[in-house]
Amino acid sequence: MKKRIAILMVLLLSLTLAACSTPTEPDPNGNQKDHVFYVTILTGDTTDKFPHLWNNRGAIFQVTTFRSLFLPNAELTEVKPDLASSYEISDDGLTVEVVMKDNLKWSDGQPLTAADVEFSIKTNLKAAVSNGIYTNAFTKIEGASAYKEGSTESISGLEVDGNKVTFTLTTPVGNFIQVLGQFAIYPKHKLENADPLELHNNDFWKLPVSNGMYKVTEFNSGNYFILELNEHYEGTKPKIEKIQVNFIADAIAAAQSNKLDFYNTNSTDQISELSKLSAYKATPVDILFYRYLIPNIKDATGKVNPTVNDVRVREAIIRAIDRKAIAESLYPSLAALSNAGVPLDHSAYNSSIDGYAYDPVKAKALLEEAGFDFSKTLKLRMYHTDQTSIDFMDAVAYYLGEVGITVDLAVFQGDATSELFQVRDYDFALKNLSAFGFEEWYGEYASTNANFRNILGGETAFDELRERLNASTEAAERAGILKELQVLEQELLYKLPLLQLKNVIFINNDRISVPSSVKFGNPWYNHDIQFEAWSFK
Repeated sequence: MKKRIAILMVLLLSLTLAACSTPTEPDPNGNQKDHVFYVTILTGDTTDKFPHLWNNRGAIFQVTTFRSLFLPNAELTEVKPDLASSYEISDDGLTVEVVMKDNLKWSDGQPLTAADVEFSIKTNLKAAVSNGIYTNAFTKIEGASAYKEGSTESISGLEVDGNKVTFTLTTPVGNFIQVLGQFAIYPKHKLENADPLELHNNDFWKLPVSNGMYKVTEFNSGNYFILELNEHYEGTKPKIEKIQVNFIADAIAAAQSNKLDFYNTNSTDQISELSKLSAYKATPVDILFYRYLIPNIKDATGKVNPTVNDVRVREAIIRAIDRKAIAESLYPSLAALSNAGVPLDHSAYNSSIDGYAYDPVKAKALLEEAGFDFSKTLKLRMYHTDQTSIDFMDAVAYYLGEVGITVDLAVFQGDATSELFQVRDYDFALKNLSAFGFEEWYGEYASTNANFRNILGGETAFDELRERLNASTEAAERAGILKELQVLEQELLYKLPLLQLKNVIFINNDRISVPSSVKFGNPWYNHDIQFEAWSFK
């Protein structure tokens, strides 16, 4: 569910915090005590709407306002019921029955039923913005492809009977239940007339109806929004009654002003600054997080970009970059080199594939062999604005310049998803992916991927192996498939792997008490952090 919650906002932090001031009350010692839980959004999306949840899902304000059928553990391997009460999978893996809880309600008091699940899945299949894990799983529902293409108005393999939803699959999906544990359910009664292609921009998000422990009660466009307890939530009432989500430019300044209670980052400059503040407790999390370059090869119609269409050019780019030097200088103790979708220390890593050693001489030879036009400027783009990422891309641009490439490096002006997959004004762009599993990394190669088909032309080369991986649950079989996939991705080089990064979670330990039983997992994915048990000190 790959991008972290971070871009530059033009709003000055001082103005933001002034606009977001919250009444306080005296504690027993006569000091002012703030009973608002503060988090930040530094996003690539607009700041006049609540962020759409079908792309990234792990932020505290997202997982506490919208729910899924299941709630995963920190490892994302096991689930417990959330909106669902139970489920059953047939022996052949082709039928999945999910029974929902009775008497569920949306935050506006309307019933939340299996019809909302059906609506959400059908809408997701036609949505313009969606994480690849949903596309990979839901297109395996019988009749889903025909529905997605518009040749039918119903999905034969998606059946609702009372509070039971039955999925009939064309092929087993090994992580289908885990995917349902990520998929946020949306309200049919509010969105059934919305255009799926513009769902992420719908006015619904200005003050959305939710189904979690909190609801949105106020939205101050460009500044902040407020979450308060949802009286229709049937679960355990949280101890923290109010969350304020601030749109800001500088998380460090927010922390220094004691207006930041939870934050996650892999930016070493931010980690360094937050570690200087005694209030913050750091928790490192080892996750499947990729940093890579994506080439704008060809659009969905097959029209190619001649600058990067030759695979030798793409190989030259990665060989021209001293990834090891960048990792050691910018990400000490956080980064590992990445040669494919499988980490180098994983048992399924294919040791026979190329390690892409730094070799500027070979890089230049490959460019000349491919007939690369050195007089043309290479457009290199990024959507990140933290200093470490800026330094990272400055280094990439420097190394490319050393082999004779003229580089135009700039930050996207619009939101990341639109710029990467719709506007597409770049040759290479830096992208992050915090992956749900290997299926997500390889899912970006899928011919059906709603986003990547716009820069890879809907190529089908990976589809057969991907489908085998999606259906497999046996470790040895999966390892064999992954090794084949690594060979194919090096042959085609549709993505240029650079590094894999750990993440660090910071909590304001002076203000917030978190149960010792809480285990943090990937902060970009929905998992149980027992937020109902968090409290103010």
